[in-house]
Amino acid sequence: MPMNRRILILTVLMLAVSFAALAAEPPQSERPKTVTLKVMTYNLHHCEGEDGVYDVARIAAFIKELGADIVLCQEVDKGFSDRSRNEDQPEMLASALGFQSFYGPNIEDTYGNLILSRYPIERAGNLPLPNPEDREPRGVIVAYVNVNGLILSVLDTHLCAFSAANRKAQIAFLQEFLTKSPYPLLFGADFNTRPSAQLKPLLDDGAVTATRDAILSLGEGIDDILVSKDLAGSVKRGEVVEKPYSDHPAYWIEITVDTPGTAGE
Repeated sequence: MPMNRRILILTVLMLAVSFAALAAEPPQSERPKTVTLKVMTYNLHHCEGEDGVYDVARIAAFIKELGADIVLCQEVDKGFSDRSRNEDQPEMLASALGFQSFYGPNIEDTYGNLILSRYPIERAGNLPLPNPEDREPRGVIVAYVNVNGLILSVLDTHLCAFSAANRKAQIAFLQEFLTKSPYPLLFGADFNTRPSAQLKPLLDDGAVTATRDAILSLGEGIDDILVSKDLAGSVKRGEVVEKPYSDHPAYWIEITVDTPGTAGE
């Protein structure tokens, strides 16, 4: 792996280690608390639906209706152009939901991925992904979310749609990062490929599992949520939800985790 990409990975991992004290053992008076999380991935198509209607508010209402706790969004505009009225979609969605957010733009500062979270986002960064064929820039958000004292690594990306070579390079980059994650991991994305196709090398070493088909038998899709092996047994149910609000379905899973019960309540 080129040195600059290796440095990027090591920098993010060092950020995680630097606040590991956040997940320290709770006081004796605290008891572990079981939390059920609903995690959702959703390509918003800049909040324009298959019906041709542009509406940020109905996307927010849909997320609220589903009761999602962590939402991993792709194709999100921030003052991009007239197509989205030059609106600040990350701010609008976070405000409507009352969630914390982290925006990872990949085209200037105006178009990219977005994490929305009911729980505190303690640290986050946006890493550029390899682009050997010089197509549309892509990136991956790496965030650390504090769920009642349990730190989760939460990733969000949108892999290249127009170049198999780019996807291959991007998956290789992600594979090295995923094997080094210091915390239980959730990874939602529009992968633009399926677990049985180009995504397969990312899954072969067993560090992460694709939930949509391998765990929940909902059939393969390019919109999926991967979980680290220590969370695979915690995935209880999920659903692919088709609505005309975007040109992609929403996909959510529920996972149950034991937390120290010390923060983020």
